[in-house]
Amino acid sequence: MKINPNMSKYDYMLESSKNNMNSIALTFEDRKITYEEMFESIEKYAKLLHSKGVRKGDLIGVCTLNTPESVYLIYALNLLGAVVIGYSPFDNAERVKGDIELTTPKMVITTDLFYKKFRDLEKSLNFSTILYSPLESSKNWKMKLGYDLMQIKNGNFTLVRNKRLGHLLKMNYDGIVLPDTPYIDGELSDIMFTGGSTGVHKGVELNDVGLNSALEGMKDLCPEGYYYEKTYLGQIPFGHMAFGRAIVHIALTNRMTLALTLKAMPNDFYDELVRTKAHVVSGGPPHWTSLIEKKDGIYVPRSDLKPNTLNNLQVAFSGGEAKKQSTEEPINEALKFCGSRAKLGDGLGATETWGANILNFADYYKKGTIGVPISTLKVKLVNPDTGEEVKQGESGILYLSGTPTMMRYYNNPEETEKVISYDEDGTRWLNLGDYLQEDEEGFYRYVGRQKRNFVCGCDNIYPEQIEELLSTFPEVREAVVTPISDDLLQYIPSYHISLYSSDVDYDAFESKMKKMIKEKICESALPGKIEYFVDPLVRMPNSKVDIEYYKKRDLEVKNKVKEKTI
Repeated sequence: MKINPNMSKYDYMLESSKNNMNSIALTFEDRKITYEEMFESIEKYAKLLHSKGVRKGDLIGVCTLNTPESVYLIYALNLLGAVVIGYSPFDNAERVKGDIELTTPKMVITTDLFYKKFRDLEKSLNFSTILYSPLESSKNWKMKLGYDLMQIKNGNFTLVRNKRLGHLLKMNYDGIVLPDTPYIDGELSDIMFTGGSTGVHKGVELNDVGLNSALEGMKDLCPEGYYYEKTYLGQIPFGHMAFGRAIVHIALTNRMTLALTLKAMPNDFYDELVRTKAHVVSGGPPHWTSLIEKKDGIYVPRSDLKPNTLNNLQVAFSGGEAKKQSTEEPINEALKFCGSRAKLGDGLGATETWGANILNFADYYKKGTIGVPISTLKVKLVNPDTGEEVKQGESGILYLSGTPTMMRYYNNPEETEKVISYDEDGTRWLNLGDYLQEDEEGFYRYVGRQKRNFVCGCDNIYPEQIEELLSTFPEVREAVVTPISDDLLQYIPSYHISLYSSDVDYDAFESKMKKMIKEKICESALPGKIEYFVDPLVRMPNSKVDIEYYKKRDLEVKNKVKEKTI
């Protein structure tokens, strides 16, 4: 059912759910919450927040985990017309401080687990706080007691009752009348942070119609009712991630049950899929590779997986970073072994487009591609040197135009000007900095990031291409390729390779590796330096490989031709 996206997220969800109020909207542990109960809670939270001074246009920070309270809070703030700022619970105190100084929120609402990140800033930066437990909805009183004692011990506790959501919810708000906050098309609704591939931490300004429109564009890639009355496992963080927020909105505007879980790590992934009987799930590559293991040099389904445990699973989607072709088929075999008929889909997304822009799943799936654009976005691929559109089959920088694209970077006109441009006819374009190719069927292939590619001699080097090729070797767990400055060649590739074992014939491995790189890519892509590890590569809190970490390592060993670290 098509819905006019020009309304608030709350109204869009209400319009989508008006004939579905008795169905289950949320689950958490063994608790089930209907759509009617969810909307009642959202309204109560809105009255509570209004009584605490939240008004239309106020900037309100949230730092949450995936619980029912977090859903209520985010939609209640939207109902009031407040601007939601997503602070990451995984960022260190210094990063959080910088984000707060940039956005100057009126209030921060956070699970008490993260209160220490905000406690010392509250007075100096002049904002109030409301705290709540991620176990607020849990019925396990022993676990809740143990959790509370731990927070007291760790300093994440306050005796000020008016700061605690649990106390505030016990008050009577029947006399409060919520103000009429008419939706203004395109007004700011959310600020979410991204470092992209540049490492520059930026606040992305987004609006309600952008997310609603992105969902309408996704519907055109699916059969009618594709998602209806299914269970979506909700383990992707949605307080501060556009990818996670889109998942919540997809589920709750398509008559689905969103199965919330605090067990979000890859080692819990299979068990949570089984427990929730999920029909639909999105995860990062580490979630999906947790279903497989290496045996005799090849990837196979994990030995403890059980047949017919994932019979319900119909839609499997990978996002966050590029999946590896070397693991895709083994993952599909693992799903098949467990009784699922799903094939692992993926796509391309960005915080700047509410987490999705090109998708490879459902009726629009083609192996080896990232899929096709959602219908509410226009796409062009541009030669960065000439500014002209490239021909079909040629690599070009991805430019997007349409309602789902961001408004601007918050208080950062310099970074905004780098990515926003206009055609002669006034069409506004967002440069995402990804190199893509379009094939003859209209599917797109991912080549690499503009900010990651570099020149070696006369050749453009795309690190992702090398990393993908390295991942096909049975000895290699994962790899990242970075550029080292060179006086003659501009840059030379530096390989950082995580091995499954140190018991490797390095000379033989490097010989076959270099032969394949030279044959399948080019001679300029051969390594100028190789660094080996047996531990997994260092990752950022969002689970992506920390490329900047390895660039710094290059600087530390820039005078060495070869480095083997085991």
